[in-house]
Amino acid sequence: MSIFNDFSPQTLMIIGIIVTALFLIVVFVVLRDSIILYRARKDQHARIHGLLLSNMIQRLNIPFSKYTESTNDLEKEKHIWACQRCHDLGECESMFLGKESDPQNFCPNFDELKKIKET
Repeated sequence: MSIFNDFSPQTLMIIGIIVTALFLIVVFVVLRDSIILYRARKDQHARIHGLLLSNMIQRLNIPFSKYTESTNDLEKEKHIWACQRCHDLGECESMFLGKESDPQNFCPNFDELKKIKET
């Protein structure tokens, strides 16, 4: 005796349509969210490259791929925020133009970047 004997063919068809619709909705939501996250991450990387933060990452010889793999999105946002609001921007720019400076003395992201380099 089968469990399906208790259901009419129309009921089974309706259940099948509902399950298929739910499956398609889940697939759509996952794909949509993946695209949104991809675009957000791409935008975040562009903002990092638009700041002196990317120069500091290069100065410390941290491959950008290692930086992105070693930090989550929130940490990257904190680094961006700190770089955008840096009080020693002139000192940072001077260092990248050739002035001998120690970024440990003025860069708000230096300690965290150094930890990433050491891992």
